[in-house]
Amino acid sequence: MEKLKKILSLSFVALFIVIFTGCSTTRSKSDVKGIKKLYHNTTSKFNGYFNAKELMNTTKLELDATTENNYNKILPVFDYIELDNPTAIAPNMDKAIEKVITVATIHDFSNYVDDCYVLMGEAQYMKQDYASAEETFQYFEEEFDPLNPYGREYSKAKFKRKSPKERRKELDAERKEKDKERKAEEKERDEQRKIEEKAREAERKARSERSKKSKKKKKRTKKRPSERPTKEEVEEKKSDPSIMTREEREAARAVEKAAKEEQEAQEKFEKEKQKLEEEKAEQKEKENRPQGEGAVLKNKTAFYEGLYWLARTYIETERFSAAKNVLDRLENTDPLSEDVANKLPAVKAHMYIRTGEMDAALVALDEAIELEKERKLRARYAFIKGQIYEQQDNAALAYTEYKRAKKFSPNYEMEFNAELNELKLSYKTGQTSKQKALKKLEKMSKEAKNLAYLDQLYFTQGQIKLNSNDIAGAMADFNEAVSIGGGNKNVKLEANYKLAELLYNQGLYRDAKKNYDAAVKAMPITDDRYATAKRLADNLTDIAKNIEIVNLQDSLLKLSMMSEEELKDMARANIEERKANGENLEVEQKRTSNILSGSNRRSQGLGKTNFFAYNPLALNQGKAEFKKTWGTRVLEDNWRRSLRTDVGSSVDEQVAEEVEPDAITDEEVANYLRDVPSSDTQKRASNLKIQNALFQLGILFRERLRNYERSVESLERLIREYPDFEKRDEALFYLYLSYRDLGDNTQATLVLNKLKTEFPDSNFTKLATDPNYAKSMKKDEGNINTYYDRTYKLFENGNYGAVIERAEEKSNLFKGKTDYDARFDLLTAMSIGSTKGKEEYVKQLQNLIRKHKNTPEEVRAKEILRFLKGDQEAFNEILYDETKDKFTLDDNKLHYIFVVVYDKDQSEMQNLKIAISDYNKKYHRRDNLKISNISLNPESKSQIILIRSYNDGKEPAMAYYNGVLKNKREFITRQNADKPSKPSDFDIYVATQKNYREVVKQRSVNEYRVFFEKEYLE
Repeated sequence: MEKLKKILSLSFVALFIVIFTGCSTTRSKSDVKGIKKLYHNTTSKFNGYFNAKELMNTTKLELDATTENNYNKILPVFDYIELDNPTAIAPNMDKAIEKVITVATIHDFSNYVDDCYVLMGEAQYMKQDYASAEETFQYFEEEFDPLNPYGREYSKAKFKRKSPKERRKELDAERKEKDKERKAEEKERDEQRKIEEKAREAERKARSERSKKSKKKKKRTKKRPSERPTKEEVEEKKSDPSIMTREEREAARAVEKAAKEEQEAQEKFEKEKQKLEEEKAEQKEKENRPQGEGAVLKNKTAFYEGLYWLARTYIETERFSAAKNVLDRLENTDPLSEDVANKLPAVKAHMYIRTGEMDAALVALDEAIELEKERKLRARYAFIKGQIYEQQDNAALAYTEYKRAKKFSPNYEMEFNAELNELKLSYKTGQTSKQKALKKLEKMSKEAKNLAYLDQLYFTQGQIKLNSNDIAGAMADFNEAVSIGGGNKNVKLEANYKLAELLYNQGLYRDAKKNYDAAVKAMPITDDRYATAKRLADNLTDIAKNIEIVNLQDSLLKLSMMSEEELKDMARANIEERKANGENLEVEQKRTSNILSGSNRRSQGLGKTNFFAYNPLALNQGKAEFKKTWGTRVLEDNWRRSLRTDVGSSVDEQVAEEVEPDAITDEEVANYLRDVPSSDTQKRASNLKIQNALFQLGILFRERLRNYERSVESLERLIREYPDFEKRDEALFYLYLSYRDLGDNTQATLVLNKLKTEFPDSNFTKLATDPNYAKSMKKDEGNINTYYDRTYKLFENGNYGAVIERAEEKSNLFKGKTDYDARFDLLTAMSIGSTKGKEEYVKQLQNLIRKHKNTPEEVRAKEILRFLKGDQEAFNEILYDETKDKFTLDDNKLHYIFVVVYDKDQSEMQNLKIAISDYNKKYHRRDNLKISNISLNPESKSQIILIRSYNDGKEPAMAYYNGVLKNKREFITRQNADKPSKPSDFDIYVATQKNYREVVKQRSVNEYRVFFEKEYLE
């Protein structure tokens, strides 16, 4: 009996598990019903799916609060698709994905599996991981399509193949239905014929009656011709029935009745005909509709929602045809959920804007405004319409749409920007004056609620002034918009870009380069202007640098003409002024440049000025003379002693009141004037710098900017002031080409004659005079070896821009020839490093290492990379044979991982250790790894972070190493660190305990690196 009870209790437990977990022998989702189905549905919806949905909604709210819209360019139809840093929301999205995957795995029998897949794809879309989102939604479409026989939603009971007997029954039913329709049509035609015959019969009777009455009247009263009614009398009777005879009135009523009956019959016929056509169309639609779609998908919105997100994903990956097909499918689906149907116009508008079909986008946006219930989105769509109309120069319609946006908007930011655009257009369309518009903006800037939008107000002022051709005023306002702290980064981007364009057009290339750099830094790479702005910023780098060289060396040479006493007085005056202003006087080379900053305020190019305040020589001489005469004076009114109100006080009293300034030492003066050339050698060096800079500018203005006037200006000065320039023949050649491109044939001929006279045998003379020689040179250029040699020559001369251009052209000129790829990539990397700085240099070197394995260029790139990290011994050549005696290979022994970093302070080291610890907790929680750090070599400022240990030998240690290479940024970057490290800041190695101790003993990792690369990596 006890045994029976035990069996029954176990059976009950098993039954409970089957009911509430679904772990039964059921093989199909359709077999799961009742309590079991309820359990899976309830747990799915209110556990994982609910939490994931809440996480998604919370993230959207946070983004909504932090995202800054760029109202100065066409807004994206959808929020969050242009996030600057999508990785910021990646953790939340990953958590949401993890939750819905858990639901879909454990509760596979629930009705919310499809909803989970939609949410997963949406999270991937939000992260801008469009490849994964596309893959998810494509799988979703295939798996949950009820018309797909291989999908999970396909029902065999509704779509199974029919037997011949069932098919015959269906055919008989179809024939009966067709017979019924045919008889109905015949009956309808018979009724129509009867109606038409009845109408004709009524018409005949009416005519017959009129004829009979007319004959009786003629017999009864035959009037003489003189008594017959006139034409006027007949018309009068028609207009006034009261004077008609009874017979005439009856005849008229009969005709009217017949006409009315005929009209009613015709209307009834048309109505029935329309009804029949509608019934036929509906029946035809039912016949053509995919079998079972309406019945199966009724009230099932997840599938539509998935297709909606699939279309959006296709748009982001620029698969516009695929997106259109999905949208067409949704539009032709019946029934379609109202929620998805209302969102389709916005998706179409987004697609049309991406494809440049602005007219179609306007129609779609108008439809989206009508269907959208949320005021915020209606305002956004109206604002976008206004921007499109403004782009199309349709100011009137743009003005109307901005007013609509302001009316719809529930938040002040959209309302504020709509009002700004409305104000700007009101001036542009002549509805108000420039003065009134600016006065209105000034008034808005004083309102407390607009303090956060001052940069936007200044930018709008600048736009209005720019439209009225007030360039100086516009530039001043754009500068104000840039300089205001805080504000909207997008406004600063637009202001920097406008400033860069204006400065560039005025030839102020040095300042234009700064603004282009600032704009490119803030501009997303997807911006249409990005490529142009980046190209100009890059091209202006060398130009700005050479302009600086010319201006600085010109000023230094002018100072060198002063006497030693004058220079010292000038230096002391400047040092005193800087000390009075609280500036820190460090001994560095920049100080001389700062002395001369006044000379460069106006002349940003190579132009000269006679204004005394911009002449450093006159300015500093004046300061020295003033000090000799008046001494050190405070900047105040009535500074002359004779006009001072305190003139009655004694000299001793005034001296007592004054604070004795710090004495200026001779060492400070000498350091201040260290860059002023004094000897002939130093002056020759300054002149040589000017010559090379002028030569480079002549070529750069011509080839990079096509500014032939500035090219001529630079080369003319070079030819005139430096007749002994070593590349004079080349300078004359480029001067000849620039004059020719300007169309100044007279000057071009003069320069060509000078070139022939001074350099009759030069290659440049032959290029200018002999077309065949140019062809032969071009033929030689077809040799890749010659092409590389000339590119390398340009690199040696510092013409890095030309090197980059030639390296890019190489693939088109020498298709299929890859022997020189590594060499050109190395030259490109070094040229970019010389123009764009360390960070970009490191990226280029890392790309080269990935592309060109086992090449001398890879070795060189690794050496440079290590040197940039701080390894002073990076270029020491070490042979593998030298390392065999010091290091041994033992794959089965205990292994350490150690990380080498350079030039890190204590705080940075602590951050690195915390980051690595977090990484280990996340990916290697069970490996029980410990972290410590030691100094490797104080002289080279190198340190080691030791991660120990792997008792199982080399294999798990190398697995750790490979994982770090794939997650470099996460491995070494601590969240919220003051100085976050970069993935390029460290080297990582795997070593046995013995080899690690040898590295520490040598105080250098260079020898072990060779051993490690050979034995572990190859």
